[in-house]
Amino acid sequence: MIDTGASFTYLLDTPKVIALDLPQGYELNLSCWGDEDDSLGYQTEMKTLKFGELEINDFQGAFLQMSKTRYFERPDELIFDGVIGHDLLRHFVWTFDKKTNQVSVANKPYQHEDVETELPFDVFMSKISVQGNIDFGDGNKVEHDFIIDTSSRHYFKLSAEYAKANNITLPNAQVTAADFGLSGKAEHQRVTLKQIDFGDIEINNIKTNIINSDDEDDYWIIGNAALNQFVTTIDYKSANIYLKPYKNYQAKSRYNLLGLEVRKLLSGDFQVRDVMPALPAMDSGFKAGDVITQVNGVSAEEISTDMWLSISAMPGSYEICLQTLSCKKVSSQHIQGYSNLD
Repeated sequence: MIDTGASFTYLLDTPKVIALDLPQGYELNLSCWGDEDDSLGYQTEMKTLKFGELEINDFQGAFLQMSKTRYFERPDELIFDGVIGHDLLRHFVWTFDKKTNQVSVANKPYQHEDVETELPFDVFMSKISVQGNIDFGDGNKVEHDFIIDTSSRHYFKLSAEYAKANNITLPNAQVTAADFGLSGKAEHQRVTLKQIDFGDIEINNIKTNIINSDDEDDYWIIGNAALNQFVTTIDYKSANIYLKPYKNYQAKSRYNLLGLEVRKLLSGDFQVRDVMPALPAMDSGFKAGDVITQVNGVSAEEISTDMWLSISAMPGSYEICLQTLSCKKVSSQHIQGYSNLD
């Protein structure tokens, strides 16, 4: 995983990494990864770290026992082997192209095109941020710094405290959802806000997670779901981000209309981590911990996480089969004022 929100590069306790038998250096007392002793990490040295033709020798990184934290319900949810963080990212230029499923890395300044929007970024505590605007509607438009987080699967995260402190009325059409951090499950509300913009880039009707926090500046985060709607280049050498719209494409949000929050397993199946209240999956009797093996006759192994998100966002009727050999029928529809904004 490439994570612009991570300070350093680390490997995780997947079977592939464990089999490498890497040297164990000094202990890393990272209590934020879980308080249990067996969740603590340690420094390690990687003889070679290679991405395509780019090779880095004798790289000092970390090993973290991520599967021991409450971010996961079971170890086989951990389907990636490591995270590339700021300590390595800052030396290169990274281009992300969702449509071609390619990431490019270069060690020379980026030559941008005229059609790209150029956004200068700042770095604070190894995180990068850009200036943008959020339009809450009714003439309430706010300029703010937005953190760029390539590891977040969401569109936009905003502190609930900001709306309270500034007397901002959020849309009435809301759904209750959950995200999972290192300390476990955290419920939040999801709404659709009118617009965010950066330079001449506008994303209208953006799905937004309203996160409870003590500080109104805690969450102003743009995630991968928004960034992946452009060819995104992060040039650490010039401290600029470049966004290139795909041809004849208008940025928009996808909505979870089924009400199933799932994680891909190493087997290719999906595990249900949360069933969102008041949405169709709850009425159909799904429960957290269910393992999905098939959707409308298609094996879960053939369904990518991105394909699942498209299925969840498409109103319709689905037959979803579980590892218990039982199948459930569930139908979804748009939610007025949330996903249906006409």
